[in-house]
This record gives sequence, C-alpha cells and structure tokens, in this order.
Amino acid sequence: MKVAFVSDTHFGYPRFEADASAQGRAAILDAAKRADILILGGDIFDHRIPKMETLLEVAKLLQEAKKTMHEHGACSPYILGIHGTHERRAKDALNPIALLAHLGLMEDLHNKTTTIKFNDERVAFSGLGGLPDDLVKEALPRLACKPAPDAVNFFIFHQTLREFIPVPLDAYASIDDLPSGHDYYLCGHIHARKEYRGGKLLLSGSTVMTQQKEEEKSPKGYYLIDTVSRHAEFIPISTRPFEMVELKFDKAKPSEVRQVVEKELQKLLAQKWADKPILRIRLSGSLSCANSDLDLSGIGAGEEAFLTIDNQLDGANLAEGLSQLKMERMNRATPLELGMALLRENSKTAGLDAKRAEEMFERFSKEE
Repeated sequence: MKVAFVSDTHFGYPRFEADASAQGRAAILDAAKRADILILGGDIFDHRIPKMETLLEVAKLLQEAKKTMHEHGACSPYILGIHGTHERRAKDALNPIALLAHLGLMEDLHNKTTTIKFNDERVAFSGLGGLPDDLVKEALPRLACKPAPDAVNFFIFHQTLREFIPVPLDAYASIDDLPSGHDYYLCGHIHARKEYRGGKLLLSGSTVMTQQKEEEKSPKGYYLIDTVSRHAEFIPISTRPFEMVELKFDKAKPSEVRQVVEKELQKLLAQKWADKPILRIRLSGSLSCANSDLDLSGIGAGEEAFLTIDNQLDGANLAEGLSQLKMERMNRATPLELGMALLRENSKTAGLDAKRAEEMFERFSKEE
C-alpha cells in the first residue's frame, strides 16, 4: 500500500490565508492521486475553532480527495488523522478534526489503533493528538493504542521532542520515549522537513510558511511511503518564493544602515520571481553608539513583495527591539495559545492541576 503523510496545512492562517489554502489543497489532492491511505498529521486548521467558511473549505477538500483516491483505484479512500496543538481543545470540547470525523470525512486516530487490510497486506495506524509539550513524556506510557501484530505499524503524533530543538529541555519527551514496536513514526508540529533514525521517524514539515526562518527556504510538501518496499519519498509542492538575507554591521551609523538596507532591497526586488515573494532582511552587528535612533520608516516593497525587516542590531533603541520581539512571538503563537501557556505556568505556583486550568480556560475564553 501507498501511505501519504501531509501535516501542518494551517487552513485559515491569517497572514497568508490564500497560500495556506492553495498549498494545503495542492498537497492533499496530489497525495490523494498517489496514495491508498492519506494521513493528516495535525494543525490542518490554524485555529481551534475555525471560521465556518474554512471548515466548509476543508470538508469539501476531503470529499474531493476521497473521490480522487477512489478513481485512481486506491484500496479504499481512507483518510485518517489527529488534531494538532492549534486544534486542541479541553477534554470534553469538540475539536475540528473530531468534527470532520463525526461527519464521516475522515477517521480520528487520537489514542486509538486502526488496522486496514488489503489483499495480503495489513497496515495499522496509532495516533496521539497534540498536547502541551511538557505533558507528552507523562502521556506516552499511558496510551491505549498499541502496534498490531503481523502488520506494518505507523505511529502518528504532533509534538516537539528534545532532539528537534536547538536547546533540549529535560521536561520534553525524547525520541527514546516514543512507544516501541512501530515501523514508522510520523510527526507533525515542526515546520521543517526532517528525518531521524534512518528514515523511520519522518517530519514532513508544513505546507505554508508561518515563521520566516532560513530552514523555510527548503521545499515544502509531503511524504509518500510504500509499505512493501519500505521506501519513503518526499514529494515537493509549488509554494510562494521566500528569500532571507542577513546584513552585518560593525559600529555603523544609522544613516549607513538605512542606505545598505535600501540597496539590498532593490537588489532583491530586481530578481525574477515566479510569484510575489516573501522577503526578510535581518540586521545584525552594532551601531556606532548605544541607543542610536535607527529610522527605517518608509522602506517598503509596495505590491512587489511581502517584506519584513528584522532589526537585531546591538545599540538599536529599546522600542525597536521590543517591537521585533513582539512580532516574533505573534508569529509563533496565537493570543489564545499565549494565554493558555501563561495560565498553565501560573497554575503550577497556585497548586491548580494543569488539566483543570485548561478546562477553565476553555470555558471562559471565546473565539469569534
């Protein structure tokens, strides 16, 4: 059988909503043309309570994907998946992935095992939906889902592990903590494509850019796994071009920095792009004197590109630095996620159980 793994499409992502829609659609439908089984690795939606229009868009897309799989002769149009951290809600609240499962558009794999038989093949899928990263180590040994005997076993999850981040945190689970007995481990949540353990642990990355980092310049797409040959192939999709450059300065005058930035921007805009690009210019190094007032106002790309200027210069004024920090945090998490993280952190000092804190947050927070 052919198994396709698509993750982190982030339908409804506000900054690049059209890209999330087009690129997520391209990945899912291309996978549907090639695969017998389609696995969705979480964060299919960008919000835990998506807009009705976004829900309808994804529902129609999954109907189309099932039809495509049936037409090309798939063993059966199976679509399976888990919720991600963006879709996660309190224990008794319905998340959008569970809703799609209730509508018969896919099967929710959270903490369960589904076995699929076709001819002489038997393939089993177990899943763990997105949890707060510091709770995963405790949750993994308690899972009810188990690998099936005499089958090719897949474990699908949506988390950060210690090996995935530059500075490992002891509270986070490790690759070694993953349940044993599975042939493949498919992980969402991390937006860059990665492979571990000789290709047995696969991270497909996101299909849309949500963080303007160097690693996002790599191709985006999905994995296609042949359960007979045990070969995993990464299938790229077409995405909006992204370019990131770093300009380094040593005790430069603010006027000199502005001049170099303007020159670099013109050089970038002069390139022949297939589509309107996303450009990020990062400034590093130092200014000629501390607390210099660096004026970058008026520098823009107009309708030619999506431009971000990331000022990391030593000596730049405090307001500029705080503004950049705030933007970085906004790019990484929604206000609801930040609020939930703050409540969970404070609940520890207040002696409130983390799960109870989440239930309270779910009850009193509203998302339009």
